[in-house]
Amino acid sequence: MGSKNTGARRPAGVPAKKQPQNGRRPQQSGGRSQPARAQQRRTDRAINQATVHRSVKGRKRGSRGGNYIMYYIFAAIIIVIVLAVLSNTVLFNCNSIEVEGNSRYTVEQILAPSGLEVGQNLLHINTAQAEKRISAALNYIDMVEVSKVFPTKIKITVKEAEKWFLVSQDGVTAAVSRMGRIVELGSESGLPTVVGYEAEELIPGAVLTSTESGKTSLPLQLLEKAESCGITGITLIDLTDRFDISIECGDNITLEIGGVADIDSKLAVGAEVLKYENANVTINLKNPNKPSARDKVASSVLPVLGESAESTAEAADTGESQPEY
Repeated sequence: MGSKNTGARRPAGVPAKKQPQNGRRPQQSGGRSQPARAQQRRTDRAINQATVHRSVKGRKRGSRGGNYIMYYIFAAIIIVIVLAVLSNTVLFNCNSIEVEGNSRYTVEQILAPSGLEVGQNLLHINTAQAEKRISAALNYIDMVEVSKVFPTKIKITVKEAEKWFLVSQDGVTAAVSRMGRIVELGSESGLPTVVGYEAEELIPGAVLTSTESGKTSLPLQLLEKAESCGITGITLIDLTDRFDISIECGDNITLEIGGVADIDSKLAVGAEVLKYENANVTINLKNPNKPSARDKVASSVLPVLGESAESTAEAADTGESQPEY
């Protein structure tokens, strides 16, 4: 008799499983051994713990950083408040006032109208108002500057006026400074006199202004140009007609300027002509390219009785010439 098959019957058409030669069951495709899986679990657990620890630590650090920023802001606010209080009470209080450039006026005379005092807080001082008060009170101050020298000093710098020319109008004569300010009333020898100006007012402390358009700055302009060209000894400036200006200087010398157009060239030529003309002459500078001179004495001499009209005319013509300078 044949032997019986005690195993389960294999269905028809299913191939028999191949048995391993060493008797061990084959591993699943892609599977891992038990120790490898255990090691992988430990590795994953360590990674998770490290990630959680780092996240918690970062949150704690960020929280502390935010708290520090708030502390800094709060401290800055406190410091600003303290400094503001101190600067308006204790800090920047004036303990000295220095005055420079004064000779006519004393320090006390300058400080009196200024409103400035030792002990005032520099932050509360209006320097512009102090300058206006000083200038309005003192006629011989052409320029004043009040400055704060932190932390505790005020500095006042003044430029005192000097009489430069006179303006005569309606029987009133006023002395005017280089800045065009009327410093006092009254005549003074040795200063040029301006006539025909038509001033708005001749009041000490006021700025010289003409009622006629174009004349306000003419005296200053003419005197500055003449000074720069070396023309000295000016005694009179006639501005009655601002397009026919004349200047008296030296020993009976008249410079006929015309208008102020091309004034630099006119006065430069006039200065050159004056090197050769000493007295009693009228110099026509209306066209600086063709200056001419006319002798005042010769042109005023009367002809001798008995001369013909023709000879009289010739004598008058000889009074004016165009010499080469």
